[in-house]
Amino acid sequence: MNKNPLFSIILVSYNYGRFIESTILSILNQSFKDYELIIIDGGSQDETVNILEKYNNQINYWISEKDNGQSDAFNKGFRRANGKYLFWVNADDLLLEDALFKLNTFIIKKKYPDWIAGNTIYFSDDNTIVKCVNGPKWNDYLLDNAPIYVYGPTTIFKKEMLNEVGYLDEKLFYMMDTDLWLRFKEKGYKFKRVNEYLWGFRFHVESKTAHTFFGKADLKIIKEREYMLAKNNFVYKSSKIRLQKIYKLLSGLYLKSWLDTQRLKGQKIS
Repeated sequence: MNKNPLFSIILVSYNYGRFIESTILSILNQSFKDYELIIIDGGSQDETVNILEKYNNQINYWISEKDNGQSDAFNKGFRRANGKYLFWVNADDLLLEDALFKLNTFIIKKKYPDWIAGNTIYFSDDNTIVKCVNGPKWNDYLLDNAPIYVYGPTTIFKKEMLNEVGYLDEKLFYMMDTDLWLRFKEKGYKFKRVNEYLWGFRFHVESKTAHTFFGKADLKIIKEREYMLAKNNFVYKSSKIRLQKIYKLLSGLYLKSWLDTQRLKGQKIS
């Protein structure tokens, strides 16, 4: 196993044994092999540990122990990482086919950018594709007083960026990724968009973000968002959020996402 890989992939889990094997295989089956896989499990009581033991020789590091939440687990993984670039995959999601090969090609072409963002395919509990989402390139004006349009694990960043701005805020349970993006932005970092689908996001009733798909407002997320924005001295303005939507419409991103969705919807995700 490479001691200094290009990518460190952090996978965190807790009682997601029914999903985690497919997630692990989506990483192990990548055509590009210059990576390390680090799995931090929160002391699962289901079949998770048996699955981790099954792939023990193919996982660079794993541990199963009680933690203080997802952010704490991510930070444990980040501290063990040796890769040039870091990113995470949730235990119920998938790294899409050839994602690492596409990333490596993009990285070489763009001369090793600090921060990269890709696109996402959403799929249901039965592995059926539901929709595709494409994001815009970085735009200073559109990202002033508006959300940074990246999608969780589709963001890849150099380890020194994390060392510079600090690790995930372990007080945050939902908004830790957005908090990190805002700290990157504050230091002047700007992502480069790779126009590839890299990450498969599984939505199901047990997901933390299930409310997004099932129409249920979650006051805990709303309060945490308010805290996260206040700590970063950042304000979302409705006018800027509307402008982002207009930009996506005029730039053809909504159309591309819709066309890809129509082409792939109902197919099984690989």
